[in-house]
Amino acid sequence: MFTTARRLAATFLAFGLLLGTMPVAAADPQPTPVPDVTAAPPEAFTSPPTIHAEMLSAASADAPSTFSVGAVPEPLPAPMAATQGADAAGGIAALPNGLSREVYGYLPYWALGASLRQHLRYDLVSTIAYFSVSAQADGTLQKSGTGWSGWASADMTDVINRAHGHGVGVHLTVTMMAWGGDYSAMTALLTSAPNRARLASDIAATVKARNADGVNLDFEPMANSLEALYTTFVREVKAALLAAGAGSYLTVAATGGAAAWDEGYDLAGLTASGAADAIMVMGYDFSWAGSARAGGVAPVSSPYIFDITDAMSAYLARVPASKLIWGVPYYGRAWTTQTGSMNALTCKTASICPSGSAAAGAFGRSWAPRYVDALDAVNIHGRQWDPNGQVPWYAYHSSTYGTHVQGYYDDATSLRAKYAMVKARGMRGVGIWHLLMDVGRPELWDELKRNFDDLPYADIAWSPFLQDIIWLTEAGITQGCGGGQFCPGAAVTREQMASFLARALNLPAAPRDYFTDDTGTLHEGDINRLAHAGITFGCTATTFCRDRVVTREQMASFLARGFALDATSQDFFSDDTGSQHEPDINAVAARGVTSGCGGGRYCPAASVTREQMAAFLHRAKGG
Repeated sequence: MFTTARRLAATFLAFGLLLGTMPVAAADPQPTPVPDVTAAPPEAFTSPPTIHAEMLSAASADAPSTFSVGAVPEPLPAPMAATQGADAAGGIAALPNGLSREVYGYLPYWALGASLRQHLRYDLVSTIAYFSVSAQADGTLQKSGTGWSGWASADMTDVINRAHGHGVGVHLTVTMMAWGGDYSAMTALLTSAPNRARLASDIAATVKARNADGVNLDFEPMANSLEALYTTFVREVKAALLAAGAGSYLTVAATGGAAAWDEGYDLAGLTASGAADAIMVMGYDFSWAGSARAGGVAPVSSPYIFDITDAMSAYLARVPASKLIWGVPYYGRAWTTQTGSMNALTCKTASICPSGSAAAGAFGRSWAPRYVDALDAVNIHGRQWDPNGQVPWYAYHSSTYGTHVQGYYDDATSLRAKYAMVKARGMRGVGIWHLLMDVGRPELWDELKRNFDDLPYADIAWSPFLQDIIWLTEAGITQGCGGGQFCPGAAVTREQMASFLARALNLPAAPRDYFTDDTGTLHEGDINRLAHAGITFGCTATTFCRDRVVTREQMASFLARGFALDATSQDFFSDDTGSQHEPDINAVAARGVTSGCGGGRYCPAASVTREQMAAFLHRAKGG
């Protein structure tokens, strides 16, 4: 049953997160203390504000962003529009970008700035859900404030146009939050048929005016008394979208525990014919600001709290897998804690953490770092692993609070475990809260590609140089080693290096034959191109030694000559002194092509693998 008293106790939290980089250790975050709810039910039944509500509240408290009004975006081309939503049987429709599952990413208005937006990978998502525009009690959208101005902005026009260029749909998220315990607005809206109809019509008109492709409804929490009326409203929105000829792919956000407990969402009704196409499950917030113990926000398993294994089972018992988009977090959660041990008690009271500094407000402290902020903390304090939750974590002792601090977050490894669960259960796909909390880092995008995109080769999914190999293939430099394989760990021979370089540099044909030991080979033409360009002189005056493995120092010279890299007086490595290739090694290091093999060394005599060669060439070309 919906626990109003519990939610009232967990009122809105103004956390110190969100839009900047979180300081660690030397300057601990200063979030508002979490209320201590001593008379709450067991933690599995708590109902705190979701991270959607928490971040929306925190962003609303900041100075409003300034947006300029944008032109009307171009519509999604008709053939691509067919990839939006469900097929005739109610299953998963064809998806853009060759994706095998839906990849549904929230993009909030506070991430719309050009400095963040430039990192958005439109080729690895199927749908972008703008977050958000608020619904009002009278059945209108709130067409003032930052949420609305972001939706109508030139920034969002750019997002929609770029998304549509990739066949990616764009949705408007409409929110109505009642976590403070005041349901008067939600009640006034949902209990009034004219208000519901007015809002459904306003949503449809707004989506159509921006040539968007659908809607995500995020009404939370939902009282049991309003459950049936909310389902009716969802059906009315679907009908209004269809009647207006607007993009009609409709999703509904629901909390991770909604299938296990009666939290006001009629999941069967919400996904019945004529209602929503899918549920966007907020598969996070299992650990929250007021948790008794520190732990992952989306643990695979936990001895202490409800976890995603439990939640998935509950949802699949009530909703077809093809209608479930399982949300994953690109954020984490940190607390002041009693000890540095895994899943330690959080400092909810002075009795738990008697050494804590009351003056610094050590008690009840929690904050939600972005993925990149968690990495900053890990770089200082080290990465540990929770084998039950299958999530990384870090810990340190805070001189500010006089307590320990623990932070748990998700990275590529932990997300891989969640993606495997989604695929194994046949779910529609994954949702992301929220895009761009990785701020340009590649590994979370790479993990999406490994799991949900078509790869050019069967053996590259776990290569650390995945994107470089894909670039090498798309640039026409390689077609792999045969049989649908790339052979990423195989050593590169001199003749293979010749072909890689000749194609990358688009070298013209040579007027003569330079060497005697490559006659009739597949790579002879490319070897001659390299010699004619002055990139190689062979291993003797008349031979190329085509079958020899390329060493890292030789590779440096090939690249330095081929790309005409500038010489540098800086010496980057300690183990290449006296090598004839030392100047070229320093040149490729100065260009950012290599950072060595670790410990200030270059390992000049080590062989070059095919995946490393892909990375060297991509970086040398400016990738």
